[in-house]
Amino acid sequence: MNTTNSVMVLATTFADRGDWTVEQQFVLQMGSSYLLAHGIGTPLQKDAVTTVEVPADGEYNLLVRTKNWTKHWSDGPTPGIFQVLVDGVADSATFGTDKVDWYWQQGGKVSLKKGKHTLALHDLTGFDGRCDAVVLTTSDKMPGDSLEEYRALRTALLGPETPVDKGEFDFVVVGGGISGICAALAAARMGSKVALVQDRYVLGGNNSSEVRVGLGGQINIDPYPSLGYLLNEIGPDRIGNARGAHHYQDDKKLKVVLAEKNITLFMGYTVTDIEKMGDTIRSVVAVEATRQNRIKISGKLFSDCTGDAYLAAMAGAECRMGREARAEFGESLAPEKADGFTMGVSVEWYCEDWNTPCTFPDSLDWGLRLDEYTVEPVHRANWYWEVGMRDDQVADAEKIRDYGMYVAYSNWSYLKNRSSVRDQYAKSYLGWVAHVAGKRESRRLMGEFVLREQDLMNFTIHPDGTASTSWYIDQHYPDPENSKLFPGREYLSCGHLTPLSFYPIPYRCFYSKDIDNLFMAGRNISVSHIALGTVRVMRTTAMMGEVVGMAASICANRNALPHDVYDSRFEELQELMKRGAGRTDVPYLQVYTLIDTTAARS
Repeated sequence: MNTTNSVMVLATTFADRGDWTVEQQFVLQMGSSYLLAHGIGTPLQKDAVTTVEVPADGEYNLLVRTKNWTKHWSDGPTPGIFQVLVDGVADSATFGTDKVDWYWQQGGKVSLKKGKHTLALHDLTGFDGRCDAVVLTTSDKMPGDSLEEYRALRTALLGPETPVDKGEFDFVVVGGGISGICAALAAARMGSKVALVQDRYVLGGNNSSEVRVGLGGQINIDPYPSLGYLLNEIGPDRIGNARGAHHYQDDKKLKVVLAEKNITLFMGYTVTDIEKMGDTIRSVVAVEATRQNRIKISGKLFSDCTGDAYLAAMAGAECRMGREARAEFGESLAPEKADGFTMGVSVEWYCEDWNTPCTFPDSLDWGLRLDEYTVEPVHRANWYWEVGMRDDQVADAEKIRDYGMYVAYSNWSYLKNRSSVRDQYAKSYLGWVAHVAGKRESRRLMGEFVLREQDLMNFTIHPDGTASTSWYIDQHYPDPENSKLFPGREYLSCGHLTPLSFYPIPYRCFYSKDIDNLFMAGRNISVSHIALGTVRVMRTTAMMGEVVGMAASICANRNALPHDVYDSRFEELQELMKRGAGRTDVPYLQVYTLIDTTAARS
């Protein structure tokens, strides 16, 4: 495309985003954050509006980067559609109707004078139409749809951007979920200068109001019972998946982090690039979700708490995804052959009961085909609403999330409009559907030790044991009946629980074997697929983060690297773990979902 007399406006940079939602989960897959019309079946009331400067008089083509998100599963008319208004006049095109992958859709021509003009995005359905960018151009050649072509076009029209240098830190934590928060807090309280980089504007990851998964597992258990008081400071005081936003107490997490003078918090920033020197990470570059400006953060030590091990993958560290073959580690629960199967994603939702009848659009034309036998007559999702087990949890992340929303809308639509029990749902309103995926598994970063099924089941105690697991070996698989009904597209799961004693996780699972200054905490630590089943719950990952923060402080104080702590300074870490990093003078609230995983269960 000839870029002369061409103007690009990124949707997230609109001066007024109206009721549209900023979506930044998929920056690394599709190149940008974007605006999402997440109205849960009700058209957005307020348009996104901005002003654009046109360089010259002329006839301009209107181009919009968008996608048809339901085309993966339906040939019917998609509900994810919107209009673009130029100077208050709607273009004749309906956007979001064509390709399933991100593409440039051409609208009409509009005659514009040099100077300022207004653009507006007008949602038509509330069913997750999406817009990344709008281009006005006098060129008749369409830009390419590939990620490389898109990035080149952005550079040509918006110009290259030199990241703003935010300085150097002792410890840079990437990922502001439960493990990342605890890693940052622990290191900061031990005197380290910490940067905490979170890709969303809410802390807590799966235990946030955006995802709404309750905390599981136990804290304050042997061999280091002081580990976990830190989680008690930030964790909500109530149980539950798919509950009201207040259940997850986002403000509590943020308040504790902001109170630490040694933490600099970077909210809404996705790490997109790194700089290395040999096998050491020197800095990261991150892009913000709304203005899409870039920053550079340097550090002596880093921790990948992203869940998806994005930082590790960028650094070239060995990562795995999927199931190992039984022969590799001799695990009895592993499959005969290795494959890409993972535990899936939960997209939570719930309904509310009103005093008067309410409606919901009929999804017959585009939704999942359901009937009296296949519909799920429930008022909320739970952990077993799980999708994407057969997909690539990184490359297919947006598709997986979208399928979770797709089945939620389809099931609710059938209950409201067509089921034999629709009278029971006449006054029920679909109050909330997550647009942020609750992941269980993707990449695992390989450390100096890989925790396996045999270590857990034989209770093999290693000399570098740290925080203990307190969950079953909890493996999820597609529900067999749901798989028969929707082969390859199942959306319900079942859990296979193997009883297990509390088990101290070796410290060597918490740092990369390939990148000298890289820690990790959370579901991306160095374990086999089978062992992940016990370490992945959030109270356990919180204690991992606490241990990693302590180890990072030792490294910062001693000018050491993560493996040095294991080699020669583990006694120092043991002393810190005995003390813990959390306060004991605050109310103890973590008394729910404390399951005895050592008891036999069917």
